[in-house]
Amino acid sequence: MRQEEINILSVPYSAKKGADGRFYSSIGADVPSAAKLASEILGDLDSTSFGISWWRSLRTHERILISDYSYQCATGIETNLAEAKLHYFEWLDARDKDNRRIADVISRDATGQLHRKMPRSQSALDDLPARLEDVHICGFFRAIGSSLDCLGAMMISVLGLPAALRRADIGKAEKALSSIRNLDTANSRLQADFRTFYEEVRSASGVEDWLEWANQYRNMFVHRGRRIKHGEIIPQDVLLLDAKGQVIPRATSASYLAKFPDRSEIEALIKSKDIVLREDADVTLKGIFKSCRELEENVCERLLVIWEERRNNPTLIEQPAAQWDANIRVCNFNGYAPDSPPLNADLAIINPVLGRRMLSASVDDAHRNLWDNSQWI
Repeated sequence: MRQEEINILSVPYSAKKGADGRFYSSIGADVPSAAKLASEILGDLDSTSFGISWWRSLRTHERILISDYSYQCATGIETNLAEAKLHYFEWLDARDKDNRRIADVISRDATGQLHRKMPRSQSALDDLPARLEDVHICGFFRAIGSSLDCLGAMMISVLGLPAALRRADIGKAEKALSSIRNLDTANSRLQADFRTFYEEVRSASGVEDWLEWANQYRNMFVHRGRRIKHGEIIPQDVLLLDAKGQVIPRATSASYLAKFPDRSEIEALIKSKDIVLREDADVTLKGIFKSCRELEENVCERLLVIWEERRNNPTLIEQPAAQWDANIRVCNFNGYAPDSPPLNADLAIINPVLGRRMLSASVDDAHRNLWDNSQWI
């Protein structure tokens, strides 16, 4: 990590927040309204009736599972956004190291002519910075996408939308909002009002299609064949003169991200010769992070208001049991050393938050029989 980012991380904590909150704040990845929403959900978890007690229409099992997963996704908004910021920090460091390696790629001969020759790699260590640039670009977009998907899950949960939570994402939340038709009830009008609000803040959070492009970029890394990396070597803005008074050439690099991430390499070339964005990747990453954080803060602020309205009037929206099902994909993986001794969990030191979640979910030893013979065993 560069010294600039180390200096940021070295500033003593001052805010009276939890361990996660003060770390997120220190790197500029906090979403206060998301943290508040998570806190409200946690406070509503009940260890007597289990889950969120005012979700009275739900059966106990579904109430527990939807309640706790809602908290899980609420905290995931900041967790993933912070990971995106850390990937950005490490990308800056990797790019600086690669730039130092190519700084002398342009040289001047005795006649004053300029020549360019890339340094030859002697080992994998020489190529590592360039590889790490790719790793952290990929990690950045994965984390941004995961943060937005957690936001989508919270929209589904708090608004009581009829969509499955287990594999919820921002796209499915938007689809559920767009499907609202009947506005004859108070809950449907509330959901429709939120849809209008969401469309407005999504547009106001960044340039046209920023969210769609970010999602496509995440999918390009996660689900598609890897695209070619684009960049160029450019002169450094440093004026050093040799004994003859000639400028000593120094080089650096500029990186560019794909303009059409949902297309294959050839499809992008068919579409246009301008296959990359014109701005340096640093500008794009900063912009996507800022837009994502701004959208999440504004949306969670509105979700907080709706959560409090629902708490005060539990019949305003009936939480759909269909948000949770037993559609769990079968997987019998036992690791590569299945005969290893099992984890000794007879006594464990756990975070008080996890303790509250366990009690409200009836998974402590004294109450876990609630789950006997259920479809989730």
